[in-house]
Amino acid sequence: MMRESLRHKIGVLAGALLILGGVGLLIWLLSNRPTSTGQGLSAANAGEPLVEQADGPPTPVPIAVQTPLILTLGDGLPPAVGGAISNTVAAQPGLQLGATGAHLRIDWQADGGSMLYGQTFAVATRFNTVVLSMTLTTLQTAWQGETMGELAIAVLNENVPALTTVLGAPGPAVTPYADFAAVAAAAWTKEFRTVAILPFEQLMPSLAVYAIDGQNPVENANRFDAATYPLVARVYLHRQEPLAPDQQPLADALLAAIPAANRDPTRLTVLAMTGVTAMCRLTAQQMDENGPDWPAAVVGPELAAADITHISNEVPFVEDCETNISSSNLVFCSKPAYIATLRASGADIIGLTGNHQNDFGKSDALASLAFYEQEGLPVYGGGVNLAAAEAPLYLEHNGNRLAFLGANSYGPDFAWADVDYPGSAPFDLARMSELIATIHREDHADLVLVELQYEESYAVMPLPDQRENFNALVKAGADIVTGVQSHVPQALEFTDGKLILYGLGNLYFDQMWPQSVREGMIVKHTLYQGRHLSTQILTTFLYEYGQPHWATANQRTSILQRVFAASYWE
Repeated sequence: MMRESLRHKIGVLAGALLILGGVGLLIWLLSNRPTSTGQGLSAANAGEPLVEQADGPPTPVPIAVQTPLILTLGDGLPPAVGGAISNTVAAQPGLQLGATGAHLRIDWQADGGSMLYGQTFAVATRFNTVVLSMTLTTLQTAWQGETMGELAIAVLNENVPALTTVLGAPGPAVTPYADFAAVAAAAWTKEFRTVAILPFEQLMPSLAVYAIDGQNPVENANRFDAATYPLVARVYLHRQEPLAPDQQPLADALLAAIPAANRDPTRLTVLAMTGVTAMCRLTAQQMDENGPDWPAAVVGPELAAADITHISNEVPFVEDCETNISSSNLVFCSKPAYIATLRASGADIIGLTGNHQNDFGKSDALASLAFYEQEGLPVYGGGVNLAAAEAPLYLEHNGNRLAFLGANSYGPDFAWADVDYPGSAPFDLARMSELIATIHREDHADLVLVELQYEESYAVMPLPDQRENFNALVKAGADIVTGVQSHVPQALEFTDGKLILYGLGNLYFDQMWPQSVREGMIVKHTLYQGRHLSTQILTTFLYEYGQPHWATANQRTSILQRVFAASYWE
């Protein structure tokens, strides 16, 4: 659930070209010295006094030294480290690069040094991969292998020095590429099982990320221990010569400019999104007998571990609701006590695009909305009137600014909100497209996430107009589009690099036949520094009319192979 992340003293990333060594960096510096337009190191990073520039932001005041501070560099330092050093050298004439007589050395060697920077890597492959776990031993064996084995590895040229410190000398299974696009393309090859090893911040949504020895770097602090994750290359600082008193402030400025890592947990958000929740009929009977949090007994803790947890709840909370277990009953309500299931799931936001919000009429629909407000659960996609139902829900977590929108495209008419009537937002492609464009144009959010309650279909393939409208929303600027109507897992698609999930299936509902309605998907989106970095698909299987369990290995394979076979891949 949405909560304060652990505060680590980690700086923000600085982009720059990779520097392969001290001489290479010196040459690069001479041809790429910052101008007065703001490339210089800021005092916020360096702890230095400022001088105001008429044509740009403040720049550091050079620190005077009697004897230059000499710095030597190891090969293949990460761009963030090289960029920070280059900025400081350019701003501070007293800091010089040299191969001899160095006071400080920065390299990959741990002996006698103190850790300066950690570069976290992720192992990724094509998104339509079912099994996403690997041991470090398997990876290391492939990396070092003397002959080509069952696994090929694609990396960037510039990352080979760092990865060599972690995995050893590369063998023939490792292919370095000059640019990121080539590495990503290699991971999608059909001819051979290929994984890409990339710096964490360079991940993209169409690449699925492996857990290595049970640790996945796209998880948050609740599910990831950075201290034990094996794929971290570390840069070290060595003090070669004692520093004079006037040199120490210059050394401090240099070290303050270098970020601590390329993965900053205080800039990361994990968002869990779910499919159909309808706590009524036989699910309600089970809750009455086994406790109001019974549906969430198995999957609830995992949902709650996300930073933001979404529930698409189709059914209103009604004070005098009575459990009706008839299979022909299609007028739904939930008892207020059932809020315990949402709490056990760590619910933070509620999508109200479902077509049962008004089943008990205006008064109870308004009372249900008031109940959500009383419980501190923000809603979107539905509301007390049309304006409220259409309004974006804005959230910010760890610096990631998110806008949530939702609508109901299928009705029935009485489920839709009106000027003075509660309900779900009716779907209007033109209106929603303009709203998405406005959010981006006026910079209200970094990412816009849209959910639609579309016409229900029990096929894994989306309906033709469903696919057309979901794609249109991406073209309008939506970053992730999710269908929450489907009672079965449906296909997915990447359009312009943006993820479309046509249907997630059931979360908490009483459908048990056929088997496909027992299957579900929970997606966990990793959002980092204002962009969608990665998505994991967790698979579930319903038992006892409303309690999802985690799918077995065979069940997961069956679900995902069917979903991936129906999906649209470029």
